[in-house]
Amino acid sequence: MENYVLFTDATAELGREMAEQLDVRVIPMPLDLDGTPYEFSYFDDRFSVSFFYNAMRAGKFAHTSQINEETYRAYLEAPLKEGKDVLYLCFTSGLSGTIQAAQRCVEALQRAYPERRIRCIDTLCASVGQLLLVYQAALRRQNGMDYEALAGWVEEHKQRVCHCFKVDDLDHLRRGGRISATTAVVGSALQIKPILVVDYEGKLQTIAKCRGKKRAQQFLLDSMAKFALPAENDTIVIGHGDTPAEAEELAQAVKQRFPYVQKILTVPIGPIIGAHVGPGMLALIFFGTSKVCK
Repeated sequence: MENYVLFTDATAELGREMAEQLDVRVIPMPLDLDGTPYEFSYFDDRFSVSFFYNAMRAGKFAHTSQINEETYRAYLEAPLKEGKDVLYLCFTSGLSGTIQAAQRCVEALQRAYPERRIRCIDTLCASVGQLLLVYQAALRRQNGMDYEALAGWVEEHKQRVCHCFKVDDLDHLRRGGRISATTAVVGSALQIKPILVVDYEGKLQTIAKCRGKKRAQQFLLDSMAKFALPAENDTIVIGHGDTPAEAEELAQAVKQRFPYVQKILTVPIGPIIGAHVGPGMLALIFFGTSKVCK
């Protein structure tokens, strides 16, 4: 197997155990929660799922920042010094400018290590969608896929990752400027659950509005039925904003409706994305024919 290292960042929602099993290195991202700064890579004893979402439910605010060039250099240069190549699968440019710092760092490292290969790929994916892409890429690396072939596979498949998710708390979308204050108030009163996707430019797009959690969950399942590629979905991902029971309900529905799914990765949504969507997010991630699910 070629001697190269696979990187991603904290938005990909890899837990420590999964990252170690897949041999993927995770670059942390800065986060401020109610005035306390953190460098977030994984949920752990110091920064747990319940700690973060309970803080948000209590009215505390979280703010995220981009990864700076110094942090990128500290992580990406280490394997180059060891004579290894680097492939970094980065958070979508459609939702963050962090890739700009990554690309500047990569250019500097290419000049410093001309004998090594180092590449930053804009995944155009986010959160658990990014996780599905990284997970499948890591398995292929472990099975012996070479550097150039894996980079090509990622470029080909990043536009097939369907991020279909519902948001529970409209106030967080209001704070982020995604919806108006009036829409948030009316939507909350009517129990409206927006359905969003990450589109072909890696940006958020609202594709539907469902009344109530049950209809929102049904919409996610119907979207998978319409657009999923069965041959490429032996493994899918379900993400949740500290609502494990709701995620398990969705997982059971997936198992009943889609027998071709052999494995479901159910993971919590981390604070980098959770800061913008709040508690209660529920996501169904799969490879499909239309990234916008319509």
